[in-house]
Amino acid sequence: MNVRHVGDCNPTKDGRQYTGHTSVTESGKQCQAWASQSPHSHGYTQDSMYPDGSVTDASNYCRNPASDYDEGLWCYTTDPGTRWEKCNVPPCGQLLRFVKRIFVEIAFISFS
Repeated sequence: MNVRHVGDCNPTKDGRQYTGHTSVTESGKQCQAWASQSPHSHGYTQDSMYPDGSVTDASNYCRNPASDYDEGLWCYTTDPGTRWEKCNVPPCGQLLRFVKRIFVEIAFISFS
């Protein structure tokens, strides 16, 4: 199932501490499970690479298990023609600003 969870936010720029449940790339492709080697084989198989505690618990969620990639969240895709893509999960501060703006707009409408 392709899921971009509303409310998910990325706590760090490199994404290594993210434990959210977004499982689609920025173009909408479904993420391949990290425990799977199909359709794309990879070497990210050690449990210690994932903030979830295990490669199995990382499921097919956007993650960044690569110690040499600091550009945020990504995943291998289930599309045989696209090996990997970045995921679009906003930084936590950006999400908080959005929620505050919505709250202010709702409060304004309620008291108008």
